Amino acid sequence: MKEVLIDSSLLVEYFKGNQKAVGLFESFEDQEFALYITETVFSEVIYLLLSHYSRVAPRTIKGNVRRLPSELDLVFKALESFGFVGSSQGVLSKAKELIKTYALLPNDALILATCIEHGFALATLDEDFFEPAKKEGVELITG
Repeated sequence: MKEVLIDSSLLVEYFKGNQKAVGLFESFEDQEFALYITETVFSEVIYLLLSHYSRVAPRTIKGNVRRLPSELDLVFKALESFGFVGSSQGVLSKAKELIKTYALLPNDALILATCIEHGFALATLDEDFFEPAKKEGVELITG
């Protein structure tokens, strides 16, 4: 069984109805994959979809439960269906190295470091991963 970390770009685009993202998720159903997310992916997906569904900046929702979009329950349910991998000292150390080597943004470095530390492939639509993942020997699944 192939273990795959799902990047936030793929999840966000799936919820927005992007056909490439939908097709990629459908392809996972036809094969044996163990799919995972991290706390970084969880945070990015929720933050970006808060804005998408509410049509306002997420910070304007803070403290006002009535402004939470109803679609959030569907997003939570979907995210709960994935395995969860937390960060470790090894992941943090590797992320620091990836930032210094490739000038990756911190969240991207944490995601790629998790793949390296756990031997996961990375499913993503984010081109920022393409070169660093290749150089680090991480298999990319991009559709």
